[in-house]
Amino acid sequence: MPVARGSAELIIDGYITREVLKPLLLIVTVLILIFVGYSSGRYLSYAADGLLQIDTLASFILIKMVIALEVLLPIALYLSIVLGLGKLESGAEITAIRASGIGKGRVMRAVIGISILLAIIVAGFSMYGRPIAYEKSYWIKAKAEAEIEIDKLQSGNFYDSEARERTIFVEQVDKKSGQLERIFIRGERGGFIHVIYAGSGIQEFDVATGRRVLTLMNVRVYVIGPHGATDRGLGKFKILKLRLDDVAPLSVGYKRKAAPTATLASSNSRLDIAEFQWRLSTPISTILLGILAVLLSRSAPRSSRYTKTIGAMLIYIVYFNLSAVAKTWVETGVVGKFPGIWWVQFCLLMIIVALILSTKLAFKRAAEHAYLPPLSSVG
Repeated sequence: MPVARGSAELIIDGYITREVLKPLLLIVTVLILIFVGYSSGRYLSYAADGLLQIDTLASFILIKMVIALEVLLPIALYLSIVLGLGKLESGAEITAIRASGIGKGRVMRAVIGISILLAIIVAGFSMYGRPIAYEKSYWIKAKAEAEIEIDKLQSGNFYDSEARERTIFVEQVDKKSGQLERIFIRGERGGFIHVIYAGSGIQEFDVATGRRVLTLMNVRVYVIGPHGATDRGLGKFKILKLRLDDVAPLSVGYKRKAAPTATLASSNSRLDIAEFQWRLSTPISTILLGILAVLLSRSAPRSSRYTKTIGAMLIYIVYFNLSAVAKTWVETGVVGKFPGIWWVQFCLLMIIVALILSTKLAFKRAAEHAYLPPLSSVG
């Protein structure tokens, strides 16, 4: 009866959805932990040395998670489909569903529905969440640099600014007295490298000006010119006072990753075009990868789902690297606004079409062989 068939299809849709979504949360969690751990390693060391506030570090990690989701959600769905449907294929449950009179297209429609829903979420992260998260990330980095103060330094550690324009090393720090021993400061400005070495020093507070002052004793100052010019000593000083300016108002300037999507859409800059096309491509990739995962889960039915997963991972690695290369080509002008980065999605679409056609051809041949008339015996 139509009602009974409709109810069966709804039950099967729900079952397929559950089997696909079961591993999704676990895969997303693992991928986020790996990404955040890798990208936040430097700032974790800052926090361990007491140079970065815990709340600042927590905000930075949360922002990194938001940035990662636009890439991690599509691959998590992709792997979840391969694993979930692979389990159903290996358990002959897909075969039972087909035998019940519900076509194989039902599985594809259920997965496409999940992929479209996730693609909408990914589009939100990519077009709106990504620029906001990157803007916050740039501000946090600037704040972290501003928070690296002399009185927070630890003995025997090198501290670099974000742009490697300043390096500070103190061999020994006495936290109680504030005394510093054997201080090395390297700075760069206008192509010239300035190196200051002091036998000792202490941070003081100038009551008259209200500013912090680093007083260095037994100081030697060197300058290294541009293009590898020979270094020369500026002089030796018994006492040298360096004024530590208060933190200036922070400004991160224009950053394309933090720019609103509407701004990128109207820009003619190659960098902005590449960023804009990348944001548009992520939801499209989510749907295409979802369809590809269904087709890969059908292939080689006797192979284990883990073998399929490894093969699917290799395909995704190639696809992701090609996407990164395509983005770089647009940024450097190797490829114009069109085809831009879209040729990678087009290639993925052609692979999907080829797999669909080959699957239909395989089913057609199997059906023909199943209904071949028996050969007459030779008397």
